[in-house]
Amino acid sequence: PHRLPAARTHLLQHFRGWFVRTQRPAFDPDVADLMDFRTPQPACGLSFGYVLPTSRHTALVEYTEFGPAPLTADAYDAALEHYTRRVLDTGPVQVQATEQGVIPMTDAVLADRAARTVFRIGVAGGCTRSSTGYTFAAIQRQAEAVARAVRAGRRPAPPPPHRRRARMMDAVLLRALDTGRIDGPDFFCRLFDRVPTVRLLRFLDGRTRLYEDVAVGVHAPVAPMLRTAAELLWLPRRPPPPPDRPAGADGPAPRSSS
Repeated sequence: PHRLPAARTHLLQHFRGWFVRTQRPAFDPDVADLMDFRTPQPACGLSFGYVLPTSRHTALVEYTEFGPAPLTADAYDAALEHYTRRVLDTGPVQVQATEQGVIPMTDAVLADRAARTVFRIGVAGGCTRSSTGYTFAAIQRQAEAVARAVRAGRRPAPPPPHRRRARMMDAVLLRALDTGRIDGPDFFCRLFDRVPTVRLLRFLDGRTRLYEDVAVGVHAPVAPMLRTAAELLWLPRRPPPPPDRPAGADGPAPRSSS
């Protein structure tokens, strides 16, 4: 789609990553950091670091924000410099490559079909969990369903990428973050601290059962979440605002790629 459909909340998960090599051993290749909140937090939304080591000397290091608009390349690089040198204490690094992207974090309803036999996947097909940006697993589930149907001689009909209950919980969390009713880092840190890891990862991917959702939900700030859930019943869906220029940009907003 050239433009996202109407929604009650429009946020972006925008990020830039460095593929780095360090002079001294700085990483544990057996450990990936999914959300490291030891980053300066923006006025709106939240930020975190992400580290995927490939050896003791090499890793993909990401800086990510949930917010209304992307940053400039210089602002991302400044955040990555701070994160690698001061937070991770890597020492001097050689940046071998970069990646950059933007994922819409919205409760818009996206059509998963572009024609009778053309199915959208990924972000365009609604596979993204709008509270986390997780997309890959849903793509695999849908692609597998299409492949099974084709092998059996049936018309492909991929299942919805996420259950209605998961989409409703995403909408509540997005609105609570956007209004500032909950503190993003505190919310996620509380979940990772108090919920068993396997259950939490299933929850983030939308594969938990109702009793597991309740078990996770009791560790969320109940009052602001209930207020937000009630508010969503009355909020109209509106078209997304026009793209903003990145913070600190003097010219047109650059296109992002991954």
